Amino acid sequence: MKLSFYMLSIASLFSGLTAIAQSPKTEKNLDAKSKTTFFNLEAGKIVKETEKWDLAFNNTTIKINSKQNVSAQILSNTKFDQVTKAPESGYKKDSQSSSAIPTGSGNGWYNYDMATHALTPIPGKIIMIKTASGKHVKLEVLSYYFDEEDYNETGFYTFRYAVLK
Repeated sequence: MKLSFYMLSIASLFSGLTAIAQSPKTEKNLDAKSKTTFFNLEAGKIVKETEKWDLAFNNTTIKINSKQNVSAQILSNTKFDQVTKAPESGYKKDSQSSSAIPTGSGNGWYNYDMATHALTPIPGKIIMIKTASGKHVKLEVLSYYFDEEDYNETGFYTFRYAVLK
């Protein structure tokens, strides 16, 4: 009887530990073509503009909710899985004259090929977001095409993200 109690206690302990480590989540086909879409990273869902949101997607532009103290920066020359700790500084907020996540080919998260008209995420670019509650989230844009097919309709983000502990 004591052995089964201890086994149950150990199992409870380990199940609690797995809840601490956040595995990456993927958002697929977020529509940024026909509208501005607002996303709450901690809730992991699309929300209304009047609700708590971290990122706003509109075409190739990703805005952050600076009014709610959200900030961001782009890390270069790294891989999603290699980012295990959030930088302590370097975060920026959007303003009237600048964006924390720059737009334009080669300036932020994507490149645009004039010959093929293909828009592709820049390898090694990870967007770090500091949420309003102070959590750090790493995000990698995987595709800008519906169902991640290069010649499908554009304006549909697929990205993965994870909260760093």
